[in-house]
Amino acid sequence: MRIVLVVVFIFLTFPSLAFSQQHNQSACLTTLAPNPPFVPAAPYFSAAPDSQFWYGSDTLWTALPIDGKWPAFGKEEDGWVYRTKLVFWQRGFDWRKETEPKLIITGKRVDGDAPTIAVAQANAVFLPSREGAGMMTLVDIPKTGCWEITAHYKGHDLSFVVSVEPKDQR
Repeated sequence: MRIVLVVVFIFLTFPSLAFSQQHNQSACLTTLAPNPPFVPAAPYFSAAPDSQFWYGSDTLWTALPIDGKWPAFGKEEDGWVYRTKLVFWQRGFDWRKETEPKLIITGKRVDGDAPTIAVAQANAVFLPSREGAGMMTLVDIPKTGCWEITAHYKGHDLSFVVSVEPKDQR
C-alpha cells in the first residue's frame, strides 16, 4: 500500500512541478529533459553539450537547452531574430552514403502570428573524435515567441518546443 501511495504522490507532484517551471518561462510550455534521460548508444556522445540535454530516441535525436530558451539576436526586418545550426542524429546514419540527407525542418509559432518555417536543406557532418555522424541544417526563426519545431527524416518525426526570447530576458 505504501508503494502505491508513493507512486501516486510522484505522479501527482511531477506534472505540477513541470508546469510550475514552464509557467515561469512566459507561459511557453517548453520541452523538458526526459526522465529517465535519453542517452545515445555508442559510438555517439553519451553526454550532451553544456547546458543542454539529449532529446529524442535512436530513430532521431538532437540537443536542446535545459532552460528551453533560444536568445533572439537578429532583427525582424532582416527576416530572422534567431538563427541556429541544428544537428540531428539517427543511429546508423551513414554520412558517406548521404552527404545531403533529406532532413526537413518545419516550425510554427504557437503563441501568436508569425510565418511558418520550412527548411529542406541539410548536410552530413562527421565528428572525427567519434564514429557518429549527424545531419546539420540552418534554421531562421522570424519572430520571438513560443515555437514548435519538428524534424522529419525517413518516416521519423521529432517535435519540441522552445521559447525564442529577446536577449535581455535570458
